[in-house]
Amino acid sequence: MDDREPGRPRARSDAISPRSENPPTSPLSPTRGRRGTAGDADFVSPTRRVSGRDGSGAGVRRRSSAASRRSGGSGIPSLTRRTTLAERTQGRFTMAGPDETPQLRLAHEPFVQPGYGDLNPSYEQPANSKPVWGLAKPLPRVVRPGMVPTKEELLEARQNIQLPAENSQKLGLDVDPNDLEQGQIEKTADPRKMAAQVEDARIQRENNFMNKILSGDATTTRQGSRLSRTSSSRIRRPSAWDLPPENLSTVPEGETPAPSETHEEPPQMSSEEPLEPVPEEPELRADDGKDGMMLDDDLPDLEEIEAAYPDDLHPLVQELVEEEVHNNHTTWSVIRTHHREALAESLGVFVQLFVGFSADLAVTLANAGNPNTTDWAWGFATMMAIYVSGGVSGAHLNPTITIMLWFYRGFPKSKMPEYFAAQFLGAFIAALAAYGLYYHSIQHYLLTNSATDVINSFVTSQREAWIGPGTAFFTEFLGTMVLTVVVLALGDDQNAPPGAGMNSLIVGLMVACNSMTFAYQTGAALNPSRDFGPRLALLALGYGSSLFTNPYWFYGPWAGSLSGSFLGAFLYDFMIFTGGESPVNYPWERTQRAMRKSRMKWGKRLRLSRKDRGEKTVR
Repeated sequence: MDDREPGRPRARSDAISPRSENPPTSPLSPTRGRRGTAGDADFVSPTRRVSGRDGSGAGVRRRSSAASRRSGGSGIPSLTRRTTLAERTQGRFTMAGPDETPQLRLAHEPFVQPGYGDLNPSYEQPANSKPVWGLAKPLPRVVRPGMVPTKEELLEARQNIQLPAENSQKLGLDVDPNDLEQGQIEKTADPRKMAAQVEDARIQRENNFMNKILSGDATTTRQGSRLSRTSSSRIRRPSAWDLPPENLSTVPEGETPAPSETHEEPPQMSSEEPLEPVPEEPELRADDGKDGMMLDDDLPDLEEIEAAYPDDLHPLVQELVEEEVHNNHTTWSVIRTHHREALAESLGVFVQLFVGFSADLAVTLANAGNPNTTDWAWGFATMMAIYVSGGVSGAHLNPTITIMLWFYRGFPKSKMPEYFAAQFLGAFIAALAAYGLYYHSIQHYLLTNSATDVINSFVTSQREAWIGPGTAFFTEFLGTMVLTVVVLALGDDQNAPPGAGMNSLIVGLMVACNSMTFAYQTGAALNPSRDFGPRLALLALGYGSSLFTNPYWFYGPWAGSLSGSFLGAFLYDFMIFTGGESPVNYPWERTQRAMRKSRMKWGKRLRLSRKDRGEKTVR
């Protein structure tokens, strides 16, 4: 029996089938892991064709090597029995369908010509090199300030060192600390007993986490980021000019190197530095300082460590952003790199609202058609917008979604002003473009009709005289609440996330359904920029008599949608979501502390602190 310590399991690329006996080893392709060469027996050229009978080359295209591997590489169909749906899904029958197979993922990978990655290095970096809070795929999992104890809390914990499961033992509970750390807490009729176990579990997890951070200072975080980067299925192919000169062997002219000389160990890529061993976690001993506590000098200054990072970006992900690769070939590409998210968000909003406004005008000016036509148009317009910008900016398309993602999912607040400007600017330009496209039809329509229908094609309001402020408010409130719940459900990778590329379609269908449900009474803005941007555009075009006289423009699309979005996120996190990045799932004192710390930093920036005011008085 082998007494060796088991090694740490390594992440396996999803691009390699678990049934493959000989996994590829040469990283020649960023998408497949290995492409065949002329000497490989199973190599299939992308341009080779086999004949149907006479070998003339006019037959069908040869099947991929993945199919040949499934049949044993002999070209003979496999004689193994076909698996059942229960075996393929391992008994997980859900309404979301079975998991995507590696073969299906490989079928959607594009062909990448050798050398393309050398000229466009950003293509070969990991797909999740930085977090993207968006509607096109599951939301990122980030460590928020409220989840990590401060230096003062660490010092207090060192002064009052608690034994594992101490709070639980005080209440007479016989529990295993390992079970507590794993969250295996049984429900009881006494809430105090559950609260004590939860407190013990949280303290143990935080101590383990902070020990990893503090033991290696800031280097541990960088090592973790490199581990996550190297586990990607896209591995950069080293070029000849990437290798240092000492690694290049020289062969005298007229001589042929021996086979043993040619089979050398592949040189390590210059971009991947060797990982240093992670230092062990420090043990707390009774002689660590006076009275059995760690001295203040022995604890690294967390404020100095955090000073080098943005306020809303945790050090664990800062390294990923710093190492991000870009394809900057022109001057504009540099500008686009620094504002790519805002530009993508503005373009996505423009596509969504331009198509939606045009559909509304088409139905209104024609004096015919089913109103549900515009509902479907708004849904598919939203789908197109998410496909346009979802992978870059996340395609929030809505300021309330941006604010909600900041509060409940850790979206960086430094990006919020730029997102707001992009969303309102995109809505303003979309309204002008749609009005210009239908200008002559609008003028013809106004000869025999009032301007109310034209205005309602751009902005929302009480559609009927009997709809009061309360009804209008709760229409926007409840509509945005439903929208937010579905958005967070689609972004939860532990719920039932759809397959790749399906988020956009599902969100579009959801918007169409919401339009059919809530548009009759108010027009269903569910979005401040979708209503306020067109109001400014119509005001610039001369429609200024009744655009802002009705206060609905504020309590409907603004107050109603924002409060509805926050309530929807609270309900989903309170009933379903388990991630710690949500303030619902962490002690409220931590959230208050993080908000108080943020206010103090903003006060220092704005020179409003007492110290700064005192210095100004002295001067």
